[in-house]
Amino acid sequence: MSESTDPQAGESPPPPTLAQLGLQRRTVPVPKVPNGYALSRVAVEHRGAYELVDGTGEVTGALDAAGRRAARSPFDYPTVGDWVVRSTEPRSDRRVAITDVLDRTSLLCRRAAGPRTRPQLVAANADTLAVVTTPAPSGSGSAADPAASHPAGHRIEWYLTAAFSGGARPVIVVNKIDTVSNVEYEATVDALRRRLGSAAAAVPILATSALDGHGLDSLGALAGDGGTVALSGPSGVGKSSLVNRLAGAEVMPVAPLSPDGRGRHTTVRRQLVPVGGPDGGTFVDTPGLQDLIPWSGDLGLPAGATVLDGLAQTFGDVTALAQHCRFADCSHTVEPGCAVIAAVQSGELAAQRLSTYLELVADMAGD
Repeated sequence: MSESTDPQAGESPPPPTLAQLGLQRRTVPVPKVPNGYALSRVAVEHRGAYELVDGTGEVTGALDAAGRRAARSPFDYPTVGDWVVRSTEPRSDRRVAITDVLDRTSLLCRRAAGPRTRPQLVAANADTLAVVTTPAPSGSGSAADPAASHPAGHRIEWYLTAAFSGGARPVIVVNKIDTVSNVEYEATVDALRRRLGSAAAAVPILATSALDGHGLDSLGALAGDGGTVALSGPSGVGKSSLVNRLAGAEVMPVAPLSPDGRGRHTTVRRQLVPVGGPDGGTFVDTPGLQDLIPWSGDLGLPAGATVLDGLAQTFGDVTALAQHCRFADCSHTVEPGCAVIAAVQSGELAAQRLSTYLELVADMAGD
């Protein structure tokens, strides 16, 4: 995939085809669309309105009255990345009517911030979740784990669990490698792999620089053949800059670095961005998140994956040991006969793995 585009002056690139937007990647049937209607993909979600893209350009749509009446939860409304059926002609307020949301093949969903326990949909139909972070410079963290007090370490398991349970493949992207030495970068990667334990083998780690273009071919290839990559992670790690480099245009706003060289929070909405090129592909840029606590309820996916499946993939070492605990409902904190605690005491399991697992479980329970 090309890392950038260079259209001739005065020319605009043609709109992406449905195939380039990812239609051919769908693993569930696509319904026949009646005359007067078309398939589109949700690029931006506003309050009550959606920016839609398809093979002809962009239109603004809204869920029709029947869809609003039938909606019982946030899962019944479109979100960024969804495929929808919409009218070809506007019906009210110059908006086309969205009459159906196609079954999702994946869904990234977190528990919304605030006192109420409710889901917040982050992105639908993403093939890959790229968790973007930056390398830990010398002097951060501890000698044993330089990434422990850095975005590269803390809470990355939250993102992985959300990806696994939602049907997306997680990848870690260490961006801004131009700001550290090779030794510092390798120390960050080593710390990440130690931290991820049994999950490390299933989670690739890519090195990128939006400044000099390093690694953008590898990142762009994840969206090849109409694939969709959702970028998530803390504020200031360069997600929008990566999207702009891959799209070959300033499609997402970015802010100057702060005086200490850190990135600033600029993205305020989720947006699906086609990256162009013959293979197509899209990236979903998301605002920086303080945390991404995976939604523990049903996601309504055809595959029927649950957050327990995500936990088992992120913490396979912990969940495998838990099968040998004396009590089926063991909390792995104080119970006698706990195989997980015994593994920590013997050195078979790192204490950090257990503490991280317990912290994530408590977060999902709202404790």
